[in-house]
Amino acid sequence: MRGLLLFFVFVTSFLNAQEPFQYTEAQIAVQDKYVEAKKYMLIGRFEKAQEILTELYKEDRGNAAISMELSKVYSYLEDPYNEHKFAQKANESDPNNEYVLANYAVICMDQEKFDEAMPLLKLLVAKQLNNEEYTDKLATAYLQKNNSNEAIAAYNAIESRIGVTENVSRRKFEIYEILGKDKEALVELIKVSDAYPYEVRYMHNIATYYTKLGKEEKAQEIYNKILKVDINDVEANRAITLAKTGGGNDNTYLRSLTPVIEDKTISLDRKILELVPFLDQLNQKYDQELADALVMLSDRIATIHVDEAKAHALKGDILMSTNNIKGAAKAYEKTISLNDNVYSVWEGLLEAYTETEDIVKLKITATNALDLFPNKPSAYMYYGRAYTLSNEISEATEILEEGLLVSGKDVTSKSNIYAELGRAYFASSNIAEASENIEKSLELSNNKNGLALEIKGDIQFAKGDTDQAVESWNSAIKVSVHSQRLQHKIDTKRL
Repeated sequence: MRGLLLFFVFVTSFLNAQEPFQYTEAQIAVQDKYVEAKKYMLIGRFEKAQEILTELYKEDRGNAAISMELSKVYSYLEDPYNEHKFAQKANESDPNNEYVLANYAVICMDQEKFDEAMPLLKLLVAKQLNNEEYTDKLATAYLQKNNSNEAIAAYNAIESRIGVTENVSRRKFEIYEILGKDKEALVELIKVSDAYPYEVRYMHNIATYYTKLGKEEKAQEIYNKILKVDINDVEANRAITLAKTGGGNDNTYLRSLTPVIEDKTISLDRKILELVPFLDQLNQKYDQELADALVMLSDRIATIHVDEAKAHALKGDILMSTNNIKGAAKAYEKTISLNDNVYSVWEGLLEAYTETEDIVKLKITATNALDLFPNKPSAYMYYGRAYTLSNEISEATEILEEGLLVSGKDVTSKSNIYAELGRAYFASSNIAEASENIEKSLELSNNKNGLALEIKGDIQFAKGDTDQAVESWNSAIKVSVHSQRLQHKIDTKRL
């Protein structure tokens, strides 16, 4: 709502009723100052804007426009007291102005002054009976004061005027669910679905809620209804297949997808959507049967859609997750040969080359990636890694330092690049610099950068502290690094 603060024309204060567009020199001077303050606000010089507006306010304390802008300036200056004070002053000067009211109400809500906000919001609702945003804020204020009945009443009032809408039904559903009123909550889901009978996501909400309530048969009815609208719907097909197999499991469902995968009339994007949730599941908890099913299906997709880059990218991601690193590298290579514009594929390929310790390809690919994506901080990281592993430390550290500049305020990228700097200095036996950069990386990541933890373990091992090294390597695996190469370090207790 702050974005609705408009440039208020100084009609009431500055214009003569008989000659509406004639200004005196004094009035023009005041307007010039106002415009100057607005310019300072636009370029972020809020202290200067505040100084000018304060002078104007002293000259005309009853001008709502000046008070509004002061409120806005104090918001940018993170001064909540004056932000509220001048919003209140603006409202006192022009109590019937909708924008003034809205600004004041939003500030009260933001500062949790709910009792003060409620009468303002009631006025706004009265002015704009069909405005969902005002009603929503009023209901929120009621809920903050534990008055759910009034909140529901506010939503019912606007629903009676504008009909069923997703936002109002969703908010009522949330309130009823919190209150444990399952029947009323379900009514809201059904109501919005009936209003939009061909929108399957509303049907999914009903099916999911029936499942939550333990009403599986009702859920199946909804899933069958969904398939009448969209026969290829992923979740509906999955739910019905699992029900037919007596509950079954994800692997059973995945293997049942073979006819869908083999159907050349079904788009690649839809097939990918089928598999991605299961890939995410595999990355969270490895299951060999699930992995086998994903590999089989992704291989068929890549064969059927051989000229589509996304098919090979999916195959690469699945092979990486199933520790077939060389196979993943080939899939990513194929992807890039078809389309070299997707940076995440380059990252996958560079990680694959790191794992297989193919330094020659890592160096060539990192150089190409940096040429194509000079604005990607991680491109500098991989380039630095490649040259470190090629024992060209000066080149590595130089490009990594450049990567820190490109990272700007990107804390994650900075943390990763500091970790690679640690690797570079470690490779040149500069343990002090290596340790310093690793500590910077861990500080930025709150000790959760797996790459930094792995290199920290390498440094500890070089110092002869094997137990601490293994502990750091294990920590790396726990936070992010799922690597055969790293697991080998842990198992053999050596670099």
